[in-house]
Amino acid sequence: MSLLLLNSPVFYDTSALLAGKELEPDSFISPIVFEELETIKTSSIKDETVKYKARALVRYLMAHQWGNKESYGWSTSGVSMNCINLFLGLSRLEKSNDMKIIAEAVIYARRCKRQVNLITADACQFLMAQRFNKELVIEYYRETGHKENLWRGYQERNLTDDEVNEFYQHPEHNILELVQNEYAIVSHNEEIIDIVKWTGTKYEVLKYRDCNTDYFGKVKPLNIQQKMFFDLLQNHDIPYKLVRGQYGSGKTFLALAHALQYVKLNRYDKIVFVRNNIEVAGSRELGALPGEQWDKLMPFMMPLADHLGSVDYLRQAIEEGIIEPVHLGYLRGRNFENSIILVDEAENLTTDNIKLITGRCGKGSTLWVLGDESQTDSDIFRKNSGIASLLNSLKGDPLFGTVELQKSERSAVAQLAAKIK
Repeated sequence: MSLLLLNSPVFYDTSALLAGKELEPDSFISPIVFEELETIKTSSIKDETVKYKARALVRYLMAHQWGNKESYGWSTSGVSMNCINLFLGLSRLEKSNDMKIIAEAVIYARRCKRQVNLITADACQFLMAQRFNKELVIEYYRETGHKENLWRGYQERNLTDDEVNEFYQHPEHNILELVQNEYAIVSHNEEIIDIVKWTGTKYEVLKYRDCNTDYFGKVKPLNIQQKMFFDLLQNHDIPYKLVRGQYGSGKTFLALAHALQYVKLNRYDKIVFVRNNIEVAGSRELGALPGEQWDKLMPFMMPLADHLGSVDYLRQAIEEGIIEPVHLGYLRGRNFENSIILVDEAENLTTDNIKLITGRCGKGSTLWVLGDESQTDSDIFRKNSGIASLLNSLKGDPLFGTVELQKSERSAVAQLAAKIK
C-alpha cells in the first residue's frame, strides 16, 4: 500500500466507497462512479446488502457535494469523457470503467502538474494503476470487517463476448478461476445467463430439484443463493456443507426440510442436532433449568419447534429417533454413523469446537454447519471464529462446499434489522 500524499486531491473508485472508505477534503468523485452506483442499485445479480450500500452512498454524496451546507468539499474533476476516451485510445488501453477512472485521475494530475491520490478496493484496478506511478499515489483499501473478507462460496462474473464463447464451447477450461465446488453467477452485458459450479474438471449448471416433504409440502428456492444452497444440499458427493446468512435467509428451514426428507427416504438414519447453548449477548442468564437433559436443551431447540409447527411435533420427532439433540459439551467420544449432523448457530463456535464436531462424523454421515457471524454472542467467537477457520482451511477441498445466503425472505419488518446500525 502506498503512502498517500497529504493535502493532495483524492480520487475514489466505486469499490473503495462501497467498502466504507470515508471521504477526505478535496475529493473527486467521477461521474463514472455515480453510473456504477446507479447500476448496482437496480442490478439483478447484486445482493441486497450491496444494493442498499449503493443507494445510501448516492444519497450521502448528493448531500455532501461541494457547495452544499454540509459539504465535505468533493466535486467532479472537470475532465471530459471525450478527453478520457482519447487518452485511452492513444495509450491503447481498454475502455473499461476502471481504466476510465484511472485515466481521469492521470489527466487531472498532468493538468495541475502534481501527483494525486487514487483509492481503490479493487485489486485489478490497483495493479493497472501502477503504470502511472509518476502521476498517481495509489492506496489499496480493504474494509476492516471480518464478514466481508470471508469466502462466499460463489463469484459474480460478467463476461465479454469472447469469454462467453469460450465458456460454453470449453466447459473444461476454468476461465473463471474457481476452486473446486465453487459456484458462479455468470452474466453478459449485466444480465444473468447461467448459474454454474466448477467440479474440479468442468463447469456444470445447477442440478437441484424442489424439495417435496411430508412436513412442509413442496419447498422451492426463492432466490439465486438459495438455488445454490439446494444444489449443495442435494449433492451427496460433498458431505461437508457450510451455509452462512442473515436471519430469515432460510438456513435452518431449508436444511431441516432436506434433512427430514432424507431420513424419511432412509438415506440417513437420523438428524443429530448440535448447538452451543450460549445465551444471547446482553441478556440475563436464566440459571439452572429443571428436568431431564432434553428439557434443559428445549429452549435452545425452539427454532426447530418453530419450523416443525410446535413443541409437540419436535418431541414426537425426538421420541421416534428422527432427531437426536446433543449438547456440545457431551460430544467428545461420540461417533455418529449414517447420520446428518446438523450444527446450528455456528457463529458461536470456536476453531476447537468445529474440530471436535468434525471429528464426530462417522462412516456414511454428512455434516451441515449453519451460521451467521453478524449475530455472534461473545468476543471469544469473534476472535477465534470456527466459521472463519473452516473456510480458510477447507476452501477448495473436494469434500467441502459453502454458500452465503444474501437475502432475508422473512417479513418486510424483519428485513429492517439489516438497516439498524
